[in-house]
Amino acid sequence: MGKNEAGSVDKVKKFKVKSRKQVIIKRCIISVVILALIVVGVRFAIKRVASSVMSSKEEEVTYEVKQVERRDIKNTLSSSGTVQPLNTYSVTTVSSIEGTVISADFEEGDVVEEGDVLYKISTDSLDTKMESAQKSVDRAQESYDKALKKYNEALEEGSDLTVTADKSGYVKSISVEEGDSIGNGSGEILQVYNNKTMLLYLPFSADQVSKSLIGKEAEVELSETAESLKGTVTKVGTVEEVLSGNRIVKYVTIEVENPGGLSVGTSATAAIGDIICYEEGSFSVSEEGAITISKSGEIEKLYVEEGDWITAGDVILKFSSDSYDSEMENYLEQVENAKESLEDATDSLQEVIDSKADFTITSPITGTIIKKNTKLGDTVSNSGGSSSTLCLIYDLSAMTFEMYVDELDVMEVEVGQTVDITADALEGEDFVGVVTNVSLESTTSGGVTQYPVTVRIDETGELLPGMNISGEVVIESAENALTIPSDALQRGNVVYVQDESVTEADGDVPAGFRSVEVETGLSDSDYIEIVSGLSETDMVYVPGRVSSSNDTMMGFQQGQMGGGQMGERPEGGSGGNRSGGGGAPGGMSR
Repeated sequence: MGKNEAGSVDKVKKFKVKSRKQVIIKRCIISVVILALIVVGVRFAIKRVASSVMSSKEEEVTYEVKQVERRDIKNTLSSSGTVQPLNTYSVTTVSSIEGTVISADFEEGDVVEEGDVLYKISTDSLDTKMESAQKSVDRAQESYDKALKKYNEALEEGSDLTVTADKSGYVKSISVEEGDSIGNGSGEILQVYNNKTMLLYLPFSADQVSKSLIGKEAEVELSETAESLKGTVTKVGTVEEVLSGNRIVKYVTIEVENPGGLSVGTSATAAIGDIICYEEGSFSVSEEGAITISKSGEIEKLYVEEGDWITAGDVILKFSSDSYDSEMENYLEQVENAKESLEDATDSLQEVIDSKADFTITSPITGTIIKKNTKLGDTVSNSGGSSSTLCLIYDLSAMTFEMYVDELDVMEVEVGQTVDITADALEGEDFVGVVTNVSLESTTSGGVTQYPVTVRIDETGELLPGMNISGEVVIESAENALTIPSDALQRGNVVYVQDESVTEADGDVPAGFRSVEVETGLSDSDYIEIVSGLSETDMVYVPGRVSSSNDTMMGFQQGQMGGGQMGERPEGGSGGNRSGGGGAPGGMSR
C-alpha cells in the first residue's frame, strides 16, 4: 500500500511540475501577443496623431503683403499669324497680245515705281492692222461727208423741186429729156461753155512780173491780123518755168472781151506797160464744163435748149412733186448707212490703237519684284485666250496680318486700335500695328465662331513676308495707374490694408489687416487699377496658396521674407496674360 501511495505521490508531483511549465509558456506567449498588440496600437496611434498634425498643417493658409504701386496697365486680346505684304500684284498681258519681248530692264529684288515700264513687246503685226483700219476709216469718212452734204443741201432746198445752173455759158449739149427719171448721182445733164470772155495765157520774164500787176491793163495784139485789143491781168503765176535759151518765166493770165471774132486757138501776144511777153499764146474760153445734179426724181419740165445762153443761178429744170419724199428718204438712208460704216471703221481703228498701249506694260504700283517669269527675247503667246503672268510684285510699303477674334470678344475690337506685335524670328524687336478692318465674314469650327481682324504695320523694320508674329490688341490702357495684384481684390470690391491696430482676424484674413472698399478701373491677368480708396503707401493682403505637407516638413511658418510674409507665392503665381490655348490656330485669347 505504501508503494502505491508513494507511486501516486510521484505521479502527482510530476503532474504538478508539468502544469507549471505549461503555464509559464502560455504566459510568455500571451505576453508576446500583448506586447505585439501594444506596439501595433502605439504605431497606429502615432500615425493617427501624425496624420492629424499634418492635416492641420496642410490647412494652414499662407499669404503675401504687397505694396500698392504705380504701373502702366493694358487690357489686351492676343493672337498669332503670318505677316503679308500690303498688296500683291500679278502683272499680266491681255488675251489679245502676242509678240516678242524687246525690253525687260529689271530683275528680281528691284524696287520699281508706279508707272515704270516693265516690258515692251514688238508691235509688227499690229502696225499692219492699224494701217488697214485707218484706210477703212478714211473711206468711210469720205462717204459719210458726201452723203451728209447731199442730205443737207436737199433740206436747205426744202420743197423746191427746181434745179439751177452753177455755171454761166452757152448750152453746148443736153443729156436728159422731160419725163426722164434721174437717179441720185446720175452725173451731168448739160455741157456749157462761155466765149464772151476769152483768156490768154502768156509767159513773161520772172524778174519783171509780180502779183501787183493783177488788175492792170494789157495791150493784146492778134498774131494773124495785128489787131490790138484791150485786156486785163487776172492772174500771175507763182511757179517759175524755163523756156529755151535758159529764159526763166512766169505765166500771166489776161482776160479779153470777145468782140465776136475770137475763137479758141487764136494766137496773140501782149504787153503790160513796158513789159513784153517772151512768146505768143492761144485764146481759150473763160468757162467750160458740165452741170451735174444731185437730186433724184422724174423731170417734169426742162427750161433750156442747146445754144441757149444761161447764167449761173438760172432754173434749168423742175422735178415732179411726187419725187421729193422718195428723194429725201433716199438721202437719209445714204447718210445713215455711211454713218454706220464710219462708226464701225472708227471703232475698229480705236481698238487697234488702244491695244497698242497694251504692248508697253508698266508697273501698277510702287513695290519690289518678287518673281520675273518672262525675260528679254521671250515670246508672249496667249493660246486659248488666257493671259500670261509676266512678273509678281509685292507692295512692301506696309504689311498686314490677320488676327482671329472669338465671338465673345469681337465687339471690343474697333478700327484704329493699337496692336503690339512681336516676331518669332526677330527676338527683342517690337512693332506697332493698327486695326484697319473688322470683317463680318466669320468662320466656325468645333462650335467656335471667330472673326478675322486685319492689322496694318507701317514701320516694318526687318519683317519679311511669311514671318510668324504675335499681336496684342490694346482694348484699353492706362499709364502710371495705381494698381494692386488681382488676387488682392475680394468680393464686394474689398481690399485688406495692413493696419497693426486691428487685433482680430476677419475670417481667413489674419489680424493686422482692415477692410477697405475701393473703386476699380482697368485690369489684366495680373493687376487691377485702383481709381479710389487706396494710396501708394498702403500695403495690401494677398491670399496665397495652401502650403503642402512637404512645405510643413520644411518648416514653413509665418515671418517676413522679402516684400511679403513667409510662405509667399513664387513670382507670377497668380497667372499672367494668357495667350494661345485651344481653338483654331492663331486664335485670339485674353
